[in-house]
Amino acid sequence: MNLEQVGYSKSNLLFLGFNQDQGCFACGLDSSFRVYNTDPLRLKEERGNDAEFKDGGIGYVEMLFRCNYLALLGGGKCPQFPKHRVIVWDDLKKKVVMELDAESDVRAVKLRRDRIVVVLDTLIKVYTFTYTPQRLHVFETYENPKGNVCREESCLTLITVPLCGQVCALSARTARAPCWPSLTTNSAKSKWLTSPMSTRK
Repeated sequence: MNLEQVGYSKSNLLFLGFNQDQGCFACGLDSSFRVYNTDPLRLKEERGNDAEFKDGGIGYVEMLFRCNYLALLGGGKCPQFPKHRVIVWDDLKKKVVMELDAESDVRAVKLRRDRIVVVLDTLIKVYTFTYTPQRLHVFETYENPKGNVCREESCLTLITVPLCGQVCALSARTARAPCWPSLTTNSAKSKWLTSPMSTRK
């Protein structure tokens, strides 16, 4: 949860989020980030003394299970990184190993073992998770300033479509939309989405 976006700013805590199996959670702070084990509760990692994290805030931390890669976004009054840039941090090597720049502020990031999903206000971009990421797909969405997106290990990404009140499940691997009901707020009946959204490369 991005606490900046929900107006919670009474402490230096900017972000709180769990990994895929809820075994760990990460906190983005105004000068570092921390990773905790859930049960038993204990601090696993803290980055604040590294040169990369001395002067700025981390507004988003995405973990990939318990592996050494984390996706970071700058946040707070003094962001550590530009808000249009995704940083992939290798906590084993203690260094940045990947950067992705977008044309506007990045709202959220999701990681799979083979994909990086970058969420902007009206776009979702899918990249390969490699040292030289390749952009695979671009999905247009309705205005999404809070970066709402849900990632499943089956490679389905639940996103908002370019119509207010609808949601749709799409495959981040194939860019195809399965025949699942698209829920709408202005109709009592479910509408079925049978074709993929527009994609660009």
